[in-house]
Amino acid sequence: MAEREYIIKDDNTQKVFLSEDTLDVVEILEKYYGYILDALREEGIILKAHECSLFKELVFENRVVGFCSYDFSRQFITVALNNVYVLPEFRGNGIFHEELLKTMKEHNKPSIMEPTRLVVELLIKYGLAKRISEGIVASSLEFIIPGNHVLSNAEYDSSEELSTHFYDLDTCASIHFLDLENNRIAYSEPLNHDIIHYDCMERRKVLDESYFDALRQIFISRDVEIMNVILDLEDSLPVMSYSLEDVVGEGDEFSPYIETLIDDAHITYDQALRIKQQITEEYEAGMILNESLFIRLAYLFGDRVEPSIKSHSDVCPYCSMPIDSHDKFCHFCGLNLKYDPDEMFDSFMDYLSDSNIELNEDIRFVAYKFLKLIRQGIDVEYSIYTIEHSYGIEWSILKRYLEESLYFADGRVTEKGLTFMDNHPLEIYDMYCLNMVDYTDFEKYYYENQNLNKKEIVLNYLRQFNGEYEDIIDEIEDK
Repeated sequence: MAEREYIIKDDNTQKVFLSEDTLDVVEILEKYYGYILDALREEGIILKAHECSLFKELVFENRVVGFCSYDFSRQFITVALNNVYVLPEFRGNGIFHEELLKTMKEHNKPSIMEPTRLVVELLIKYGLAKRISEGIVASSLEFIIPGNHVLSNAEYDSSEELSTHFYDLDTCASIHFLDLENNRIAYSEPLNHDIIHYDCMERRKVLDESYFDALRQIFISRDVEIMNVILDLEDSLPVMSYSLEDVVGEGDEFSPYIETLIDDAHITYDQALRIKQQITEEYEAGMILNESLFIRLAYLFGDRVEPSIKSHSDVCPYCSMPIDSHDKFCHFCGLNLKYDPDEMFDSFMDYLSDSNIELNEDIRFVAYKFLKLIRQGIDVEYSIYTIEHSYGIEWSILKRYLEESLYFADGRVTEKGLTFMDNHPLEIYDMYCLNMVDYTDFEKYYYENQNLNKKEIVLNYLRQFNGEYEDIIDEIEDK
């Protein structure tokens, strides 16, 4: 083998290629890293993915000795590693492990696209995965399988990506129970590396009903143990945890992340204000965990989509995207899956009692509060429970008002209901952060001046206070 002319990094820094579109992995290798591409071809290694969103050098002792690339899993809202390669002479130095840890510490937990058996064995070595039986492995990192690479002993929609934490070393397959009770199992197609190095096609001859039955028995008989293994593995990860202020900003300020979205015209100032208020309320009520704050923010700022995954039996009660039984929060909408309803209710009431909002029993106010809970993705039954206990109103009375007003139907807020919410005085009160004034007084003024637009109502109301809120008035006028 000819002497390689490594790219030298005197400061040991890692170069990164990032794009909102797609990057061509081979093009990058040909242009900048010919010796790595040559090594790949010498080993007969076939890239799993030729496109990515993020390409990173792997640097060891000031030399570029490999690369990894990531793609964005749009159905599971995660950055997924789709290629990793280290030159043969540098393997065994924990370079792949360091890359995973760095990603978790600086950003968030990645997933892995179609892992080979070698990658899974490395995860076990690094303590990121663990055997739960002789051949079955549980991983702290999710494995993502493109829908057209998924096989199953039941019907499976090939447009749906598969997400799982489990792998069968014997058959070299990522495995997932679509329905444990009815023994519906999905698993990944064989990969070239596993066919060549582990003879997995021969091993896959055992994939008959007895295999699926045996697999099911493992997960049924040891369900609590398996869940605890996953939880322990995930708890040990060095995942970055954010505070509410990190994500949405302190006081009346926005976080740098939100400010960037406003500056780049991805969202408006008013949208950012409303979402900040919503996330603050949800966080105070216990609906969002620190680990899921950024996921929730991304979900609320993004386009709401209907669930695209239909094959999984366990789904999020709020957004209906697939979840695993051990998940603490939904990885799609970010809401806490483990909260205690009574505990959450107490937190929610504490938040309301601490606020400066004078609670008004007017049915329009209660209707707005109910519809807001539904709009935030709260389960209908829990929303009814909250409203009945918060405002002493029977659901039958509120339901009649909502239905006669055409605000609520089939468990959803109607278009007319959305218009009602957008024009409710409490929506305006929150939008313009008017918690320095009494809500009941503002509400009365608002209904008396509905011939004006929302901004004029707010400005005229604040001008009544003889210059006390001049700075706020100036800010509103500038919007």
